[in-house]
Amino acid sequence: MEIAFAKLATQGVTVDCFDCGENALNHFLVHEAADFGAKGLSATKLLVERETMRAVGFYSISPFCLARHFLADEQLSYYDVPFPIPAWLIGRLAVDSRYQGIGLGALLLHDAIVNIRSRAYDGAGALVIVDAKNRVVRGFYRKYGFRSLNQAGLKLARPIAEA
Repeated sequence: MEIAFAKLATQGVTVDCFDCGENALNHFLVHEAADFGAKGLSATKLLVERETMRAVGFYSISPFCLARHFLADEQLSYYDVPFPIPAWLIGRLAVDSRYQGIGLGALLLHDAIVNIRSRAYDGAGALVIVDAKNRVVRGFYRKYGFRSLNQAGLKLARPIAEA
């Protein structure tokens, strides 16, 4: 299988058959991502199978401000400012069920972080934030250096400089 990254609006790319097993993520990609992009709310990037031009994965990023109460004491002393911490949010990241378990999630996460680092270089941002949907997804992000921010442990962060 040959894959490539593509912008959401790339002509000929199909997202209608995407199914990652999570209805909210499927719905976002098929029905909301383009509108969110047009409104400047998020940017969505696809991972596409070249032969079929079918989306096999995607992620969505947006600027974010993290409220200081989410930070641990050592983080508060490091980010010693009286305002929310500028960050970037990977709001959604998913792989089609038919392609899970072969490393595409890691590939998407890597590209999202490279994308964020580029944007942060020109526009600032201290952290990459993710909202894990469940404990399994939390384990995926922890494997890549993200640490829990809240008691439930489903909001995680990693300093952009370390990502």
